[in-house]
Formats: sequence, structure tokens, C-alpha cells
Amino acid sequence: MKRRLTLSAREQTLTLAAVVVIGVGVAVSSIGWPLVDRLSRLHARTDTALEKVQRLQTLANRLPFLEQRYQAYTSLHSEESEEVLQVAFLDEVERLAKAEHLLVTLTLRPPRHEGRVVRLGAELDVEATQEGFLAFLDQVFQSPTLIQLESLRMSAGASPERPLRANLTLTKVVFRPHRGS
Repeated sequence: MKRRLTLSAREQTLTLAAVVVIGVGVAVSSIGWPLVDRLSRLHARTDTALEKVQRLQTLANRLPFLEQRYQAYTSLHSEESEEVLQVAFLDEVERLAKAEHLLVTLTLRPPRHEGRVVRLGAELDVEATQEGFLAFLDQVFQSPTLIQLESLRMSAGASPERPLRANLTLTKVVFRPHRGS
């Protein structure tokens, strides 16, 4: 005779509770924790993506300024001959001087080569009013091309309409494209 094993109601409840706890533990460890880990990784990726989006928005807001600066720097590159560049430089200086009603005598200097950089120079003898001369210098410094003021000497002029005399040297910097060997 075999005796059948029976569990009391209390033991059955404890057994059922143990099975439920073990089942929940298995479910949490096999499903819950991986989901929590994945969720934390997704949050980290989201934060990184948000930072990138903010940086891109900052760049997008600066795009007009960056395009303006790019255009200014592309004007410094040229494949034109030095004669054409010198004529354009002198024309630009004369245009700026005429705009401010300056009496200017230009003397061209020979170009200087420094690797890919060519420096075109001109010496200017100027007779003008102080306001006109300062406005001229302001226009030179705001020019989209890179013009440098190398030397400046000022003195009082003899004429009452043009009380200022100045001698200055302006240099335009032009970059030559890189030639691959």
C-alpha cells in the first residue's frame, strides 16, 4: 500500500507562494532587469543626442555669420596673376580714398612671396582732414579683403582744407592655392 503524499492547506499556500516568488524572480531577472538596463542606456543615448542637437542648433544659428566669414576668407584666395591682383588692390585703395575725399599719391611696392602667401604693397602719401583720414582707415580695416597697415607717419599739413599729412604703407595678403606635387 502506497500512501499518497498530501499537503495540508497551509503547506499548499506556502508552496504556491514560493512558486509565485520564484516565478516573479525569474521574470524580473530575465525580463525586468534587461529592460531597466536598456532603459538607462536609452536615457544616456537620448542625453547625448540632445547635446548634439543643441550644438547643431547653435551652429545653425551661427550659419549666416559663418557663411559671411567663409566668403571673406575665400576672397583672400586667388589664382590671378600678380599684375591683376596689384591693379585690383590699387583700385580698391583708390576707391576707399575717393570715398573719403583724400588727396592720395600711390607708390607701388614689389610683391613679397612667403610660401603660399603673396603680399602686395603700396605706399600712400595722403593729404586730408583728420575725420576723412580716420574714416579712410576705418574703411581699410573693415574691408572684406585682408589689408594690413604696416607703417604710419602723420604730421600737420600746410593747407587749411587738408590739415593732416600722412605717409602709410598698406599690404594686401593673398593666399595661393596649394599645388600638389
